[in-house]
Amino acid sequence: MFALVDCSAFYCSCERVFDPSLDGVPVAVLSNNDGCIIARSQEVKDLGIPMGAPFFKHKRELAEQGVRVFSSNYTLYGDMSRRVMAVLETVTPDVEVYSIDEAFLSVPTPEGSPQAVCAEMERRAVEIRAKVLRWTGIPVRVSWAETKTLAKAASEWAKVKLKAGGEPCVCLWGHPERERWLASMPVGDVWGVGRRWAAKLEALGAATASGLAALPDGVLRQRFNVVLLRTAMELRGVSCLPLSDAPVARQTLVKSRSFGEPASDLSTISQAVATHAARAAEKLRREGLVAGRIEAFVTTKRFGAGPHRSGCRGEMLGEATADSGALVAAARRSLGRAYVEFDARGTPYRYRKAGVTLLEIRPVGTEQRGLFAVTDGDTASDRQRRAALMEALDAANRKYGKRAVVVASQGCPSTLSRTRAASGAPAWEMRRERMSPRYTTRWDELAVVR
Repeated sequence: MFALVDCSAFYCSCERVFDPSLDGVPVAVLSNNDGCIIARSQEVKDLGIPMGAPFFKHKRELAEQGVRVFSSNYTLYGDMSRRVMAVLETVTPDVEVYSIDEAFLSVPTPEGSPQAVCAEMERRAVEIRAKVLRWTGIPVRVSWAETKTLAKAASEWAKVKLKAGGEPCVCLWGHPERERWLASMPVGDVWGVGRRWAAKLEALGAATASGLAALPDGVLRQRFNVVLLRTAMELRGVSCLPLSDAPVARQTLVKSRSFGEPASDLSTISQAVATHAARAAEKLRREGLVAGRIEAFVTTKRFGAGPHRSGCRGEMLGEATADSGALVAAARRSLGRAYVEFDARGTPYRYRKAGVTLLEIRPVGTEQRGLFAVTDGDTASDRQRRAALMEALDAANRKYGKRAVVVASQGCPSTLSRTRAASGAPAWEMRRERMSPRYTTRWDELAVVR
C-alpha cells in the first residue's frame, strides 16, 4: 500500500509556523527577485489570484485584501522539509522524498475486507497527519492506494475534503466512492498527463481518470507510448512504479541565480560565479561525487530593451575534483572567455543571470588519476592536504553557518550572509525585500518569545 503525504501550501505553512499572527490571514510567497506568486494560502486562492501571477500586477489588490506577502526563504523551507521527512521516517523506513513538500510511503497492506482495510488506513492517515502537525507545525494531506498514481488521485480528493472543512485523509482501496471519484476526475489532473495528452485523450472520449483506465492497451501503445500505458495500468490498480529507495545517479549539476540588479562589470559577475561554483563544490562533496568538466554562463534578459546576449564557455579539469578552490578558479577562467562587456555599438550588456554547470560527474574514487604530476600540487600528498582542507571548510560552515568561511574570490563573508534587502549586500544577490527570518538555521535570527 502506498501513501502520498503532501504538505498543504507548504511555503505559506512554513511562514505560519513561527508567526502566530498569520493564522487565518491570507499569505502569499514570491519567487526569485520577488517576481511572481508561487505559493498561496487557501484565502489567497479564494480571492482568485492565479498561481505564477506577476506580483506587480496584483500588488495593489493584495494590499487592499490584507494579504501578507513574503519573499522566498529557501533556507527555512528546506530545513522544515527535512523535519517533515524525518517525522515520516518514524512511521516507516520506506520513504521516497518526491519533492520538497511531498513524499511517498510504503507499508504492508493489512488483512481484512476492503471496507475494513479502507477504514484502518484512513485511521492511520489521521494519525500521521496529527503527528506531523504536532512535531513540525506543518499541515499535510495523506492519501492511500495500491499504486502511486492512485495515491496521487486520492490526494486530489483530499484537497476537496479539506476545502469543505473535512479531514484531508483518504484511502481509495476499498472506498465505496472510488469509482465515482475517478469518473469525475478530469484526465488532465491525472499524475503524468500533460496538456497535450489531455487534449488527445479527450478527443478519444477519455476525459476522466476512469476513461483513461478503460482505454485498450493497443490504443495507448499506438497513439501514445509505454509511459501513458503504465499510468493507465496504475489507474486500474496494477502497480508499475515501485518506491524509489535510491537517488538517481547525478549526471550534471547546475547552480545559478538571477541578479537582484543588472550587472555589467566583470568583477561583480565573477564574484557571483565564484559563489555558485563554491556552492556546487559543497554539494558534490556532500554527495560523494567529483566533476571532470565545468562551464560558466552569463545572460541578459531575453526581452525588453537590448542589447541581448548569452555566453557560455567551459574547460576540462586536469583531474575530476570536488575541491572548491579548483572549481572556482576554473569557473572564473571560463567566465572570462564567455563575458563580453559591450556590443558592436559600444552599448554595455546588462547581465541579469550567471551560473555554473558541472559535467562528467562520477563517484569519488572512480576518477582517472594522472600518471605524472603536471603542475605543482598534483602529488598524492598534495591531494590529501586539499581533501583535509575541504573537510575543515565544510566543518566550519556547518558549525558557524553557511558562508562563514569562503574562497577569497567570493567576497567578504559578512556581506555574503546578508539578504539583498540589507545594506552592503552584493548587487548580484537576489532581491528579497520581504523575506522572513531564517528561524531554524541562524542563531541571530531565532524567534523571540515575549
